[in-house]
This record gives sequence, structure tokens and C-alpha cells, in this order.
Amino acid sequence: MQDQFLDVIDRDEAERRFHAALQLTPLGSETIPLAAALGRTLAADARAAVDVPSFDRSNVDGYAVQAADTFGATEERPVALRLLPETIATAVEPTCVIGPGEAVEIATGGMMPRGADAVVMVEHADEELVDANNDSGRQLVVRRAVTAGAHVAYAGTDIAAGETVVRRGETLTSRETGVLAAIGVNEVAVWRRPRVGILSTGDEIIAPGMPMRAGLVYDSNARVLADAVHELGGEPIELGIVHDNLEQLRERTLAALATCDIVLLSGGTSKGAGDLSYRVVREFSDPGIVAHGVALKPGKPICLAVTRGKPLVILPGFPTSAIFTFHEFVAPVIRRLAGLPPLDRQRVPARLAVKVNSEIGRTEYLLVGLVERAEAAADAAAADSTPTGVSAELPAATSPRLAAYPMGKGSGSVTAFSRADGFVTIGRQHEIVEAGARVEVQLLGRELRVADLVVIGSHCVGLDYLLGRLQDQGFHTKFLAVGSTAGLEAVRRGECDLAGVHLLDERSGEYNRPFLSDKMQLIPGYGRL
Repeated sequence: MQDQFLDVIDRDEAERRFHAALQLTPLGSETIPLAAALGRTLAADARAAVDVPSFDRSNVDGYAVQAADTFGATEERPVALRLLPETIATAVEPTCVIGPGEAVEIATGGMMPRGADAVVMVEHADEELVDANNDSGRQLVVRRAVTAGAHVAYAGTDIAAGETVVRRGETLTSRETGVLAAIGVNEVAVWRRPRVGILSTGDEIIAPGMPMRAGLVYDSNARVLADAVHELGGEPIELGIVHDNLEQLRERTLAALATCDIVLLSGGTSKGAGDLSYRVVREFSDPGIVAHGVALKPGKPICLAVTRGKPLVILPGFPTSAIFTFHEFVAPVIRRLAGLPPLDRQRVPARLAVKVNSEIGRTEYLLVGLVERAEAAADAAAADSTPTGVSAELPAATSPRLAAYPMGKGSGSVTAFSRADGFVTIGRQHEIVEAGARVEVQLLGRELRVADLVVIGSHCVGLDYLLGRLQDQGFHTKFLAVGSTAGLEAVRRGECDLAGVHLLDERSGEYNRPFLSDKMQLIPGYGRL
């Protein structure tokens, strides 16, 4: 018989206990080559030791001059200057000094000679011989005036010596590494990435690529957790699968704690006889388990522990539960240890497309897909049916342009998280959220891309194929499998372009057509053999 959780606690209290037992500061810095620093987090401000540019340079091909000598020059009345014989190429220090009435040819990026304060573009001047019988004397005919500083980048105008160019805590992208290279940096101090050990447990788990047999499941949790760790700035250490053997699990867990900064066990978090992960973790102390059972849906059985100053977490075995609890409790810790600020997820308002029954006493994270909804004139006047705690209050006149459809696949689903656009948080005190309620959706990605074609309704393999072909042509499509009836309702509300249906009218014996409104058109599907 399986024991019940002794102390199911609130999500915030579980997080408070977990964080209180940890030292949530960066793990220390290391110096690495700039070429290997992409995606790493800077551990110290990067300051320029030199000016950029380090000298006054020309931004164009042309002629270095004293700007005052060109004043009044036009196409009709050009100004003639004596052209010095030198040509200033890049990486060459000029030897000439420009005096009044003089000019010298200069290349883009060439160092400005002393005395010059502007550059005339090559398109706005012509070279001429002063004496047709003597090519030693040449003059520059300027046909457009320039002002002081024209086409010149002065030393330090981009970056001044001593200026902070990248600040501590910033994640280095190609933009930052380019700036660092420009100031001559070839090594940088970055925060060490937390090493996160991931150990999957259970006799039913097999690695992807192995032959499938009845009763077994592929280990998807290890893959998604490892990649999520990498995205968060950590270093995933995939420790493989350990089957239901208490001694082996204990040894593998101890070995992981010896080499990793965080250890994650996937599965076995309940208190049943076959749940070995919990039996191993409860052996650790200082303080050991700080929370086992949190009032969440999905994710109730999560077990949070700390030993040797390191987080030791048992995530639920069901994929959606594992991913949610990882992002809720583990991801913030990884970011803190990696020297990163909290992740600021984007939130968007929406209206719930269907009625949702929740569970009193547990905060629920409801995965949803988002589609554009038809504008409803009555929205502004409609009473807001959103219970407090479900979403942020929105102004009465606000009419969300998005409709949120629950994914509805449960905590055991592998695809629900990957196909969802975001999730709605339903407070633990709410049992029902009505259709049409305004909700706040926390996006799972950094930005929402609205689909070019939306299909809501019954699932169809043929439709999957067609949507794939459209995607190959650059179209962004979304398909929400919510059943025929919900699909028809989505069509009525203007929330989709197509709805897959297969409904039988018992009175007439006819498929689909009796359920259509006047504004709907039925497109026959393909035949089945």
C-alpha cells in the first residue's frame, strides 16, 4: 500500500524552504578564450584599454583637406587645391602635413594626416594636371564643400579608453564578443557553469534507439532536462538510467553528488514500495528533504532536498510534471548559480476558449495554445468573469486579441509542453474558470508568433501531412486537437480557419452537415480503404 504525502505544502513555502537551505551565489569564475565564450556569462565588467578607433581615420575613400579651403565649392564654381604626392593607405602612418590649400589622397580606414580636419569624398572631386607638359604637379578640383569633421572618425568616438563595454552578468552573444575583440580582448572571465547531473530511474525506462517492448517507455525526460539545463546556462551531465535497485541507485546518487553542483533524479518520487528515489534521498541530511509534496497540478509529488550544500531534486516521472516542476524550482537555482538574473517571461492577455474545471487546494498550471480571435463588439461591455488569482486584472475596455485553448493531455503527455504556447496559472482557491474569462498567459518562448493558418478540431493524419507540406513552403501553422464539437465552436467564434469534424447526427443518420450553421461550408475529406 502506498503511503500518502505527510506534508503537502504551498508552492511559495516549498520554494522558500529550498532557497533558505542553499547559497544562491555564482559558483566562481574561470578565464577562457574569447573564441570559446559565446553563450557564457561575464563575471567582471569588461573595460576598454584603448580607444576605438585608436586614431583619427577616414570613413570614406577620398582626399584629406582643411575644411575651410572647400567653403563655397560647387559644381559650377569648384575650388582647386594642391594635391600632395603621398597616398595614405590603411595601416600606414602618414608623413605629410596638410597646410592651407593642400590635399592628399586617403583610403577608407586610413589615418588622418596632421593639419587635415575633413575628407572630401572621391565622387566629389577630380584630379587634374597643373601643367599638361609636366605631370609632377597635380591639383584637386573640389566640387562640393565639406565641414570640419566630415567623413572622419576621431579616436575614441566609438569606444573611449576606460569605458565599460560589457557589464558583469551579461550573456555573451556575437554582438558582445565582437565588441570585446574590437578592444583587443582575447580572454574573458566568465562564471563557471553549474554542473547538473541527470539520472533517470525505473525498470520501465529505456534509452532512445533501443528496441521497444511492451510495458517500456523511452527516456524523454533526460533529453528535455539536459537541453533545458544547457539553455539556462548550465552544463548538463547525463548519467544514464539506473533500474530499480536500491544499492545501485544509492551509489550512482553519491557519485553524482561528488562531481556535480546539482543532482536531478527523474521518477520514483512517491512513497510507494517501488519508489526507490525517495528512499535514497531521505537518507541524506544537512538538512536533507525540505519539501515532499507541493500543492501543484501538475507536479504534486516533487521532492526537494539539499545535502552538502547542493540541491538534490526528485522530479516526477511524467513528462509534463517533470518539465513544469523543473522550470518552477530548479531553473531559478541554475540561473542564480550561473550568475544570471531571473528569467523574465513575457505575458499576454487572452480569453479562455472553453470552461475549465480545476481542483481546490492546488495551484494549477494549465498549458494552452493561443490563436487570434475574432473581434467581439460585446467584449468591452461584458462582465469580467475572471476569478481573482487566475489572471492579472485588465482594464474593462481591454479586449484580448487571443483565445487560449487548453492542451488537455495530462501530466503524462510528451507533446503537450512542446506544442503549447504558454500556460495559465489557476489559483488553488478556484474550482471553475468559465469560458470567455480573461486570463494572463505566461509564454513558454521569448515571443509569440501567430499562425498563418489555424486548424482546431478533430485530429487527422492526412491533415498532419498537409500542414507539414505548408510548413515546408514557409507557412506557420497551428493545429489544436480538441475534438469536433470544440472545433465547430471555434469556427463560430472566428478563432480558426478550418475545423476537422466527424460527427454523426443520430436522427438523420447524416455525418457533419446537420451540425453546420449557415455561414459554414463543409469540405469533404478523403476516403478510407
